[in-house]
Amino acid sequence: MLPGCEIKEVGIREGEKLHEVMITQYDSFYTYEYDRHYIIYPNFEWWNFKDHFTEGGKKVKEFFEYSSNNNKDWLSIEDIQNRLKGINIVF
Repeated sequence: MLPGCEIKEVGIREGEKLHEVMITQYDSFYTYEYDRHYIIYPNFEWWNFKDHFTEGGKKVKEFFEYSSNNNKDWLSIEDIQNRLKGINIVF
């Protein structure tokens, strides 16, 4: 992302993940999709769903899975650089 920076490719390392599952198929039974995010609601007998539900969500299909290998929305390098410009980092 740094213009003019030399990049050394090292390849895939042993044990390195290629993809990560963010919502498992079994989480789908308690997952709702919103415009910009998902919510996986807890599945406890003592937890009252109606008291904590966020309006505007749509229940996902059973056995839906969200993982990095089926993501359709990717940021370009320019998008990432622009988002990072607004962050103040203090060391």
